[in-house]
Parts: sequence; C-alpha cells; structure tokens
Amino acid sequence: MFLALFLYCDLAQAQKNKNLIPNPSFEEHKGKGADIKAAVPWKGVGTVDYYLKPEKRDTSKYKGARTGTAYVGLRFQADYKEYMHVKLLEPLERGQVYHFKMYIRLLESSNVTVTIKQLGAYFSDYEFKVGMIFEEDGLVDTTYNKGISGTLNWITIQGDYRAHGGEKYVIIGNFRTKMKEDFVKKNKWSLFEFKEAYYYLDDISLRKKSVPFDSVAVFKDKIKNALPVFPDIFNTGQKVKIEKIEFVKGTDEFTQASYKFLDHLVNTLNQHPFMEIEIVGHVYTGEGEGADKRLSKQRAKAIFEYLKSQDVINPMTYKGVGNEEPLAPNDTDENKANNNRMEFVVIKE
Repeated sequence: MFLALFLYCDLAQAQKNKNLIPNPSFEEHKGKGADIKAAVPWKGVGTVDYYLKPEKRDTSKYKGARTGTAYVGLRFQADYKEYMHVKLLEPLERGQVYHFKMYIRLLESSNVTVTIKQLGAYFSDYEFKVGMIFEEDGLVDTTYNKGISGTLNWITIQGDYRAHGGEKYVIIGNFRTKMKEDFVKKNKWSLFEFKEAYYYLDDISLRKKSVPFDSVAVFKDKIKNALPVFPDIFNTGQKVKIEKIEFVKGTDEFTQASYKFLDHLVNTLNQHPFMEIEIVGHVYTGEGEGADKRLSKQRAKAIFEYLKSQDVINPMTYKGVGNEEPLAPNDTDENKANNNRMEFVVIKE
C-alpha cells in the first residue's frame, strides 16, 4: 500500500516536471545534415542551421552547444527570417500555466551587423504555414528596444503561458511584421553595411507550473499590462497622463516594461501628426525643490528623446515642474505614486 502510494506520488511529480518539447537540446539526430530537419522531429522555415560541433565562425570562449554537442542557428535579414517549429509531446490543457524557457547566444562575427528587439515562442493549434497570423496572446517572448545581445554568453528567453487548450505546436522566431524595424545596429555610425542578425539556440523547455493557476493574479497582471486608452480627439489645453511609464528609482532610465507603453504613445501621436505637445514631468523625491525639478525635467527629456528616436514628427517641447502641481498631499505612498507622473499638454491640435 505504502509502496503504491510512493510510486504514484513519484509518477505525479515526474509528470509535473515533464518537458513537453521533444528533442529539446537537439542531441538526437538522423544523419549528419546541416539543416535542423536532421534533429528529428524539428522542422525549419528557411535554412535553419544545425551544428553537431562548433561552426567555424563560432570562435568566442563560449563556442559550441550550451549542453551536449548539438545546437542550432537562426538568421534574420531585412527581407528574410527563419523559424523553427515542432509538435509538442502532448496538447496543452485549458487554463493550465506553462513555463517556457530557451537559451540563446548572439554570434560575434563581422557578418552580424545588427541585433533584433524581439525573440520568442508562439503556441499554436496548427503547424506553421506561410501567412499565418501570430496573435499576441499566443506569445512568450523577450522584447528589448536596445536589441537582444547579452555578453556573447548564453542568455535566457523565458516566460509563463496560460493555455486556451489544445495547442499542439510551438514555433520559435521573431514575430514582428516588419523585420527591418526590429533591427538595432551594432555600429550606429555604419550606413551601407548589409543588415543581418544571427542567434544560436539550445536547451528549450516547456513545463507545467507547479503552483495552481491564480485567476485573480492573472487578472491583475492583465490589468497591469493592458495598454492605456488615449482619447480619439484631443483639445487645445488638454492634459493627458502618460500612463504606465516607469523609471529606475531616482533616475531617468526607463524600466524594460515601459517600452511597450512608450511605443503605444508613439502610435497614438502618429495618428495625430500635426498636434503640438509639451511633455511635462512631475516628481516628488523628498530631497527638496531643486532635486524634484531636476529629475522631473530629465524624465520629460527622456520621453522626448525616445519619441524623436522613433521618428515622431509632432512639434514637441518638454519641461519639469518638480512637485509644484501635486494631485494630492504627499502623505501616503499611494498619493506620492500618483503625484510622480508624466503627462503631455496639448499646445495646439
């Protein structure tokens, strides 16, 4: 009786920790081909490279596979990009949360002139086909507007995914519509070099989360990550809060999560290209009027410069007013958080 119970618990734990990605580190192969199709049952779109030993361009101190001997490579160019995909060992369960993880490494080579901003996985009911639409709620990805580069060592792309139920395939790659808009130059002064990014991949996993699904936590997370709603029509003199833009404490440096909302602001302004605005920073630091004004202006300038870098053409200025216009007394943490805000004022519509 006790032995049976022990075996049952052991089996349940093994099922919970089961990796649903077949051949996750590409060690199993058929023949010695240089295409990912040799790493059965993986398939590729384009010529996805497969390596059983370090390739000749891979000469850094981290060369070769992360584990074992095999690894793969994905190439991205302005009018060409590669995907890899495989059927999962079992369909995903409705409402279950899974944790996806893979390791990537940027190739250090003269051929690699750009990095990309987004790389991740898409979970699909159907096998990859040309022209398929990648919905955002099917993605687990990393998006970094400065380009995914790391230190040439292996870095992780990971995240949680809540299944709608029945997903049978995972597709790995870049899911942006316009590839060239996802490039970040390694040498910002270069003008005419051919743009190509190349990443190695290894050790891919998808496992059930061991904690129960918390619908309240997911709801709060969706609210936190939902894009703010800007007005369809703006009026001269109107003050508009730039919501969900966060900075590293005490600095004018954006947190990585803020870029999604900054890009939403870019899209909004692009729909009103002739609207003139002034970006206004409000900051309460508790360190005095001078510190408040200085940091508020720096943060307003950071938003101004980001919008300019994204080719926003609206006439814009910026200023910082420190703590001169609080929404409430700075007597609670909640009030302080509300008073620390960024907004824009419509100068002319």
